Amino acid sequence: MTVLQELVGDQSLAVWIVLGAIGFLLTWKGANVIESTTSKISDHFGVSQAIQGGLIVAAATSFPELAIILISVLVLGDFGVGAGALIGTAVFNILVIPAAVSITSGDTTTTQGIVYRDAIFYMVAVLALFGVIALGVLGTDGREIARITPQMGVGLVVLYGVYVILLAGGKSGASDLKRAESTNVPKQAGLFAVGLVVVLVGVESMVTMTVQIADALDAPSFLISVTVLSALSSFPDLLVGVKMGKAGDKRAAIANVFGTNTFNLVAALPIGVILAGGVSIGFLTSVPLLLFLFYTTLVVVVMAATDFEITTEEGYVFLAMYVAFLGWMTAEAFGITTFLTESTLRTIVG
Repeated sequence: MTVLQELVGDQSLAVWIVLGAIGFLLTWKGANVIESTTSKISDHFGVSQAIQGGLIVAAATSFPELAIILISVLVLGDFGVGAGALIGTAVFNILVIPAAVSITSGDTTTTQGIVYRDAIFYMVAVLALFGVIALGVLGTDGREIARITPQMGVGLVVLYGVYVILLAGGKSGASDLKRAESTNVPKQAGLFAVGLVVVLVGVESMVTMTVQIADALDAPSFLISVTVLSALSSFPDLLVGVKMGKAGDKRAAIANVFGTNTFNLVAALPIGVILAGGVSIGFLTSVPLLLFLFYTTLVVVVMAATDFEITTEEGYVFLAMYVAFLGWMTAEAFGITTFLTESTLRTIVG
């Protein structure tokens, strides 16, 4: 039971949806504050655009997803809610944000650094997560459940540390240094802390709404999380990407996508595993989703590498792929398709 449930007690689904909408607005506002303050502090210290987009802003805008993991593990004791949100967020980010940037700002130029460092490393992160889940099956009685230990989570966090080193030491990060701009660092740090609190409150409300919708539909919370909760939590990332694109920082917007997803999969997710002391996850559920994520990422990388740009037409292709993903998840929820069976969905436990 979440804190919000304890405060307001039993309510109708309509009330929970309204509270979830309020939580979404709080998350949106808090994430904007976090993104703005981190950008200003980065500018103050002259941090390069590449590192801002791929690391600092990516980690900052990923705080809603990290908050979801923390709340799902520490408050709900249901790792599936957080895992579903992060996988759904990864699909949303890799398809919708590049599409939105290219559609709203025109053809988006990429770079060799973005394609051959950020994008390829993100694919490595997806494969690493897949490998960890596959290894988790070895310690169980059957092949449907994978046990992910805290040690495995630490291994994924170490992988993210390698990404940070590559990003900070890359040549592309040193070639586009911004002019340092003076700012009131203590004030921005205070606003940053306030933004974190606001996001935590908002995310808690959205997580509660997700659980209530799942109960009302008698559907696995993982499915509601991978669709509804992930889209709501990713909306601030979408706005940041569009804002960067319109400001002329299209490359930073794309770098932010890969940086955000890398942070979510090999930093935020394993943090939840470590805090939970290990988790069990449905292997037959995770395999189709991770394969879908891998191949959609492969499509995006190939298109981004073609003439090193993402065209507006390709943006519409990405949107169509995301609509197909939502259709698949909806079909699973109503039992039309069974790639993700109900039995395996319900084995995602803390």
